[in-house]
Amino acid sequence: MNDFDRQALLTAGLSHNSPCMVKYDLNGDQREDVIIGGSGVLPTQIYLQESNGRFKRINIAAFERDNAFEDADIAVADINGDGHADIYIASGGYGQFKEDEPLLQDRLYLNDGKNNFTRSGGLPDMKGSKSCVRIEDINGDGAPDIFVGGRLVPGKYPEPPKSYILLNDGRGRFTDRTDVICAELRKPGMVTDAMWVDLDLDNRKELVVVGEWMPILVFKNEKGKLINVSNQFFEKNYTGWWNKIVTGDFNSDQRPDLIIGNMGLNTQFRASEKEPLEMYFKDFDNNGSVDPVFSFYIQHERYPYLTRDELLSQLPALRKRFSDFKSYADITMDELFGAEELKNAGHLVASYMMTTCFINQSGGKFIVSELPKEAQYSPVYAIEVIDYNGDNASDILLFGNNKHFKIRLGKFDANYGTLLRGDGKGNFKYVTQPESGFKVWGDVRSCLAINNTVYLGINGRPLSAYKLTAHTK
Repeated sequence: MNDFDRQALLTAGLSHNSPCMVKYDLNGDQREDVIIGGSGVLPTQIYLQESNGRFKRINIAAFERDNAFEDADIAVADINGDGHADIYIASGGYGQFKEDEPLLQDRLYLNDGKNNFTRSGGLPDMKGSKSCVRIEDINGDGAPDIFVGGRLVPGKYPEPPKSYILLNDGRGRFTDRTDVICAELRKPGMVTDAMWVDLDLDNRKELVVVGEWMPILVFKNEKGKLINVSNQFFEKNYTGWWNKIVTGDFNSDQRPDLIIGNMGLNTQFRASEKEPLEMYFKDFDNNGSVDPVFSFYIQHERYPYLTRDELLSQLPALRKRFSDFKSYADITMDELFGAEELKNAGHLVASYMMTTCFINQSGGKFIVSELPKEAQYSPVYAIEVIDYNGDNASDILLFGNNKHFKIRLGKFDANYGTLLRGDGKGNFKYVTQPESGFKVWGDVRSCLAINNTVYLGINGRPLSAYKLTAHTK
């Protein structure tokens, strides 16, 4: 019998097409409720779980007024110390926005104790496209502070955007103190995800940050300042196109391990430390726009990814140099631009594309526990740690896909819901689709496990769900 069977969400009372969602007991009835992010058309929505396991939507006027925002991430905490769960929403978006678009401002909604939410003015000006919001008391004053990860600068990919460390005055008003707490986190890169987790078991949580074209960064809290200690935990820079980070104890040693979703290996390009993927970017033709040029290796030579037509549409001044297709056909990246042209250009490198399980050793260093090849079939954007077969060993669910790459690269959509069975020693085995029951289509961007059911947020589609129907050890 399949371990997971698909069920329509209408039977649970949930319906929305936004991939951003979180769970939290908002009304204190010991049942997890669901908050689903707004999509720029539909508003943020709250669904309270009832005693029969169904969900009932409650109308929030403040969310309806802010329906034009595109929600990138949501966090819930008692922000102003009144004992009620408040909601912080990070705003996202790219192509449709300008750099200082008002719809890129984050929002804080305060709860009156009856799940009536009012938008607060307690945030600084922070207009930008974000990816994640993570809450932790950074300065030890008992009030929740916030790290907000910047995702992109609209119209200027791949320039690094601003990220933020916001300190709370205890009454729900925040000040941007990034430069004081950790200036390195002002522009760490194109952040996709982050988490607070006590990696070294010293009762102080480290901030782990990942992103596109970024290494795995670890910041330790030292007397209210965040210090980069990445090399204490990782023996090298695992620089990749990281998407999602989740923690769990996968080898049963009571130490937090990490699963980090990456691009995978089912692509036309390969990356290694000797032959990485690279991106140069600057305003090469001085027309006011950023020109990114991507390259990768073919038979040990570095070639630009752009076709001649794409290059000339971006940099028309090169038309005389490449007057026909033959003149461009075999050009290498080293021949395309001279040293003077690359002067002051931004340079990004990615050498590691695998979705990876990092096992936390007692000495403080992480080692790689290689996942089955099926974990690399597609980019991973959503991860859930469960024990689906009741053997007290953590198992992993991987979801993702991306069909929005250029036609020449094809669609990266070979993940139909990947279930990996853990043995409790840090090793995993792929559970076949017929056995797992998963048949997921589309670009999954979030997942929640509630009451033996996994809910999936899929771009452009209604929520989908799979219910655990059998335990097989």
